[in-house]
Amino acid sequence: MKRILIRIGIGSLVLFAGLQFIPLQFPSGKNAKEIQSEESVKKIFRKACYDCHSDLVKWPWYSRIFPVSLYLIRHVQEGKDELNFSDWEGMKRSEQADLAEKILEEIEDGEMPPKEYVLLHSEAKLDKEELETLKDWLQSYTEK
Repeated sequence: MKRILIRIGIGSLVLFAGLQFIPLQFPSGKNAKEIQSEESVKKIFRKACYDCHSDLVKWPWYSRIFPVSLYLIRHVQEGKDELNFSDWEGMKRSEQADLAEKILEEIEDGEMPPKEYVLLHSEAKLDKEELETLKDWLQSYTEK
């Protein structure tokens, strides 16, 4: 029995090591631009939003470890499909207003940034002042 467990353990390690060599496509984007706004707003987006919602993703070291890489690639792609701040300046004002309303709702409900992201990136946690800064910026798009 001990011999079987050792073989299973070695086989698992070899499989895990082999999976690290699978080439993966990390979504990079075509438009690595920031929003045009005050520096205070850009600073908040850089620390709490851009890694999932822009073409300016900073991939952490652990993003190269399989199967974490699969999860992060899917998560970032879904985030960018939902909202990509790198495309913000090219949107119509009505599209920006619609997205601003959604963003405002999600940050007010505490859904963004996600808790699992903040757990690994404590700097992404928004304080009250940062929340007010973002709310003011977003409301400037929702006002007619």
